[in-house]
Amino acid sequence: MKHKIATVIASPVIFDLEATAKKCRGIINEAADKGASLVVFPETFLPMYPWWIWMAVDNVKRLELYERLAGESVDVHGDAFKSICYQARRRNVHVVIGLNEIGGDTLYNSQAFIDNRGDLIGLRRKLVPTGEERTLWGRGDGSDLMVLETEIGRLGGLICYENSMALSRYALYSQGLQIHVANWPGSNFKSQPRDRTRTIDTVCRFIAFEGQTFVVASSSCIGEEEVRFYHQLCPELKESFAAGGGIAAVYNPFGEPVGTPMTDREGIVYADLDLGDIRKAKHMIDCVGHYARPDVARLVIDDGGKQPVTGFTNARPQPLGFEFDD
Repeated sequence: MKHKIATVIASPVIFDLEATAKKCRGIINEAADKGASLVVFPETFLPMYPWWIWMAVDNVKRLELYERLAGESVDVHGDAFKSICYQARRRNVHVVIGLNEIGGDTLYNSQAFIDNRGDLIGLRRKLVPTGEERTLWGRGDGSDLMVLETEIGRLGGLICYENSMALSRYALYSQGLQIHVANWPGSNFKSQPRDRTRTIDTVCRFIAFEGQTFVVASSSCIGEEEVRFYHQLCPELKESFAAGGGIAAVYNPFGEPVGTPMTDREGIVYADLDLGDIRKAKHMIDCVGHYARPDVARLVIDDGGKQPVTGFTNARPQPLGFEFDD
């Protein structure tokens, strides 16, 4: 079975959910016009990735920025998100997109899976926010570590450095994963002694090889609007935070790129996937089949949702009425 995939590298309209959702709808249109059946967007693309958490910003400013972000973040029952679902339905495409999701009064780094009928068929939250991200986002649980049956194949994914979590990857492989979505933030922010774009490329190649699956990588890039905002917020960044960065790419089950990856600029990468290639790869290595040794090592998954309070029943005290002689 063959499908055309579109994976996006783009910058959001920062602190503007409506405008970024509008940009998403335009990209979905463009990809659908080219025949794509799946469109993948970067991590927390709605409404932005909060790069300030990695900067020397005091707590007063951090709270102000958090409140701005929370005010523009995604309620999956809200109009902005529904407009993207409607566009997926209208153009008959599947969409995977990264969200700052509001759950109660907590923000989560989430992956939304939308099918070509416009239904939200999967919503998963990053299991472990990375480093300073823990000051902003809550944590997910095993209940949404899932692979989804769709018209284009069995679809799953992980977010950013979750893709380094070997047991989480294996949990997805065990469910017959065929298309793995890896959402990332991408930038030219030199906050770590590593090339972020090369890291994304290396990790995604390995997942494709390890799991004998297709991998679709989508990351953001930094736009001029973001550069101006962060240079004003933290002037000492001028030598380490610049426009560009990021990568969009698709990898086959042998760990090789399908088509040409795009880096450092906005655009869409298209790739034609033949799911039959998975069987060819698994002839040599099937990591959850003939190349597994469950007699030596096995994975145990807790897929139950975790709640901070359990045990309440539906019974509630009823008002007890009294008669009084006034």
